[in-house]
Amino acid sequence: MNNAQLLNDNNKDVLTSSPWDFRSSQELSMGKVYEEKGYIIERGEIKYLNLLKKQIEAAFLDFTEKGRQISICLEEAHQLIKHDDSNNLRLHVMQRLFMDTTFHRNYFNAAKHVIHALCGNELAMQKRPGISINLPHNPNDALPIHADTWNGVSPFELNIWIPFVDCENTMSLYILKREKYNQRLGDSKGLLKLSSDDLFEELRDDLTWIPVKYGQILAFDQSLPHGYSINQEKSTHWSMNCRFKGLHTPYWDKKLGEYFMPITVKTNTRLGMNYKHPENWV
Repeated sequence: MNNAQLLNDNNKDVLTSSPWDFRSSQELSMGKVYEEKGYIIERGEIKYLNLLKKQIEAAFLDFTEKGRQISICLEEAHQLIKHDDSNNLRLHVMQRLFMDTTFHRNYFNAAKHVIHALCGNELAMQKRPGISINLPHNPNDALPIHADTWNGVSPFELNIWIPFVDCENTMSLYILKREKYNQRLGDSKGLLKLSSDDLFEELRDDLTWIPVKYGQILAFDQSLPHGYSINQEKSTHWSMNCRFKGLHTPYWDKKLGEYFMPITVKTNTRLGMNYKHPENWV
């Protein structure tokens, strides 16, 4: 039995209502919204968001080989990028962004207050965050409905989703809110046997498309079904998503040192990891 099972089996009352819950009123408020909906929208640190966006714009213009010769915003990327080239653009941007850890540090700082409130402050971070570039009316850019935990991802992970353009309607991420998900757990059988298209149609009426503007961040529970439909709007969608988790919480298929990297290991943890017992003193 792992630590998570011990908490679930033996300490439910302590976790739900206890004089030992020392979280601040702000943490409790954010946690309540996140627990009820499965997601929360907060203001990001604009200084770091602008740094992230600047790097993405530079990588985009580098891909187009236009450099500073043109002035075009991310929303208009479809004016230069063909549908068949969207994945090549995505790979190019990722390669440029992850040459060092500057982008990762700025990403963390852009959402640090939310991550600390929901996940803690001794953390592991996804080594290669994901990027979504959804051109208008491009079926290749749609992300089929799924939950990450269906494929070996730990339920202890927090997904921080950052849009770099204003996203609404079909430019938005959709999600099955926690209440609807819990209802479906009780009354639906065999849903995971359906194809992703059939599952989407089955759940469509219960899904919520979440509007998020640039300057905001979306923290969501990736154990809830979510995805992107085909972008039917007139602008190109740009967003990134990155998973964070408590350093000492259970890992599933995505391992520390491979998929995750430790980013805020505290001094006492480092000392404890290097502790040497005085065997010869006995």
